[in-house]
Amino acid sequence: MDKEHVLICLMGRTASGKDTLANKLCERTGLRQIISYTTRERRVNEGDTHIFISDEEYQSLEDSGQIAAFTQIGPYKYCCTINQLYEHDVYVIDPLGVQHLRDLDLPNLRLVTIYVNTPDDIRKERALSKRGDDRLAFMKRDLAERDQFRTMLRNADFDYAVSNIDVAKAYSVIRWISQVEGLWKNKEDTTE
Repeated sequence: MDKEHVLICLMGRTASGKDTLANKLCERTGLRQIISYTTRERRVNEGDTHIFISDEEYQSLEDSGQIAAFTQIGPYKYCCTINQLYEHDVYVIDPLGVQHLRDLDLPNLRLVTIYVNTPDDIRKERALSKRGDDRLAFMKRDLAERDQFRTMLRNADFDYAVSNIDVAKAYSVIRWISQVEGLWKNKEDTTE
């Protein structure tokens, strides 16, 4: 593949609204979102945000060399495949997963990282009311990912930061970023 492929990577703490923003961007623009694999259980009221697999199925992906981005939060593994990176435009991922992608140094793949910043009180309210988490589940998830986000923020290890207090405003900014970064070029016909 000689043509550069741009991949928007949305990162944010639990219940920051990453999936909502990614879904809206893809629905309104025709962009394609990576649906990552995970070994965790499906949450109450959760749609098709992941491909839910067993630990054995995950091991099979790993053994066959298909895993591109990998991270582990608590006991659960999350990943995507190399093919997914080139076939899609938007990926909801965490900082450890982005670092794993960078370390692979895949040809003609340009990552554009966006940190979705949402105040803690809004994240907690979203997790409890919209996602159906209980307080303990939210706190465990929040604690499990805290260190990687602290490191990311300390190092300013992202291209853009977008406040997600108002979803409509955050969506507008992310859509603008996707245009500025040339995401639309992924769809150009390269046949002669």
